[in-house]
Amino acid sequence: MDSQKVILVLGAGRSSSSLIAHLLGQSEGEGWEIHVGDLDLSAAVSKVKGHPRGHAFQMSASDATDRDTRIASADLVISMLPAFMHPEVARVAIEAGVHVLTPSYVSDDMKALDDRAKAQGVLVLNEMGLDPGIDHMSAMQVIDDIREAGGTMVSFASYCGGLVAPASDDNPWHYKLSWNPRNVVLAGQGGAATFLDRGRVRMVPPHKTFQALTPVEVGGRKYDGYPNRDSLGYRELYGLQGIQSLVRGTLRGEGFCQAWDVLVQLGMVRDDASLEWPSGTTWAGWTRTFLPADLDGVGTVREAVAHATEAEADALDKLAWLGLFDEVKGPASLEGTPAQIVEALVTDRWVLGANDRDMIVMWHKFEYDLEGERKAKTSSLSLEGKDSTFTAMSDTVGLPMALAVKPMLEDTFGTTGVDVPMSKTYYAPLLAGLAELGIVFEEREIEA
Repeated sequence: MDSQKVILVLGAGRSSSSLIAHLLGQSEGEGWEIHVGDLDLSAAVSKVKGHPRGHAFQMSASDATDRDTRIASADLVISMLPAFMHPEVARVAIEAGVHVLTPSYVSDDMKALDDRAKAQGVLVLNEMGLDPGIDHMSAMQVIDDIREAGGTMVSFASYCGGLVAPASDDNPWHYKLSWNPRNVVLAGQGGAATFLDRGRVRMVPPHKTFQALTPVEVGGRKYDGYPNRDSLGYRELYGLQGIQSLVRGTLRGEGFCQAWDVLVQLGMVRDDASLEWPSGTTWAGWTRTFLPADLDGVGTVREAVAHATEAEADALDKLAWLGLFDEVKGPASLEGTPAQIVEALVTDRWVLGANDRDMIVMWHKFEYDLEGERKAKTSSLSLEGKDSTFTAMSDTVGLPMALAVKPMLEDTFGTTGVDVPMSKTYYAPLLAGLAELGIVFEEREIEA
């Protein structure tokens, strides 16, 4: 048993399903033990499913002693915990000489661990999920191919969205939740979106985010893309200094952004003040609290919202479907931030049912000059989940990490320190492995 490798997975939430299942499927052949911990023991047990090489345990919210002991005795740690916890997990692992995998963006606290990780011969590989993760790898593969052919990048656009599969699309928002609903509700509120547009820096303030839309078509289906907070940083990360246009964003189904923008304009998804509404407040009454006082006497709440925001009928229909104009029912809780009230509502209304399937859509567009000619191509992925447990989101977040486990245990990447998968060292084997699992990008030459 001394030759057994222990892979420690911290966190057994929705996005870990495919990761843990894949590791357990390889465990006997590779001689791995998969230890899964969560604050909710039942979540860890449900992911392990009684597998003889799987071990579930309960983590403590107040005492990290057991967790840290397990980290130090593992051969590899995969942190699926909230992103702010990754650096403290990494610190313990680095001192014990244990490699670390995370799906999250590299924070300043994580960057600060780079020198120590290199000194200890430890690889802390981050941004190994979908977005960030697969987005980096798939984009850099094409960008590097263009460069190797002698091309010069002129424009790069990249959009990704977690959506609902067509067969399960049965609501007017064309959306169901396959990941953290809080992140969905707070989208666009993290600061101004900045990007490059034909050589000029553009800035979109948070309250205009869902108005700055770009139409995208993948697989014959149309989507709207809105810009993420910071695209400018990718000039350096992707080696795109001198590029004329650069934007990264999020995809939603047609009409979603226009309807969500109504909530943004009225302040109904603000998270910076906790409020309390009177007992018996209906959804219509709750919605009215966000309208100007001079609209108190304006017809129905739907009519008042239309007057305040100039929303089109299609957007208002979506709000009505959520129940925001209901004169009888009201929020289950009448205390909290507006965002928390809306989060509870959409968690109920946008639920991914047991028989539903989600869908991941990712789309890149590359424009470049080659031998004096302007060229363009797209690279796109459209992937449907298997069911409400093994979702496309779970696959695309978890499987890249699962595929990185063996090369990290065997040190075949040959890298140390705090890193991200933007070089061919990572993307060549990992994208090949994903393709074998059915996660395949389609490249197309298009008119520039």
